[in-house]
Amino acid sequence: MKGLLFLLPALLSAALAFPETEKKCEDNCPQVKCAAGDAIKLCQCLNNRETMCKKQCPDYMPLYRPCPMSPPSPTPTPKPTCECEARYCLMIWPDSCYCENAIKKECFDKCGGPSPQFQVCPDKNPIPTLVASVTKKPTTTKTKTKVPTSTPSPIVCGGSRANYLLCPEGYNCQKDPNKPGCGPECDGLGICILAVDETV
Repeated sequence: MKGLLFLLPALLSAALAFPETEKKCEDNCPQVKCAAGDAIKLCQCLNNRETMCKKQCPDYMPLYRPCPMSPPSPTPTPKPTCECEARYCLMIWPDSCYCENAIKKECFDKCGGPSPQFQVCPDKNPIPTLVASVTKKPTTTKTKTKVPTSTPSPIVCGGSRANYLLCPEGYNCQKDPNKPGCGPECDGLGICILAVDETV
């Protein structure tokens, strides 16, 4: 026991003989407890510790670790809040055109959204177009009708020798040029023609 008491001053003098090592600023950096179950969260936690140490010790060079990337989670497609009922139209033109336009308008009035594209349908009851027809009055042309003048029928003469017809005085019995035959020369009938005085 007395031997230990003699060694104590020697140990104290030896401890005082070695210079005290200088402490660095980063030795006083905050200690954090990171969860080791998730690699991404563990990496982010250690990098945050390096950032806090840099704020406390400006001369400290932080050692950041590359963290793994988590795959992006698929964005769920939102369910439509308003649904239009499925309706069908008879394919008879132009009734099918009016039916489809009515279904689109009913769905737009119920659920809204972008304006629907309507089909161009013909008029159900087309208004008849009145065409003014101008009738021309017939032009009456006045035609002068000639009153037929009665021409006296020629006097018949000649004939057979038994019944020979004579002409009145101043007329000669000659062949009728409008009838066939040789006339009085062949015992046929002729007509009486006014005799012309050749001496004048």
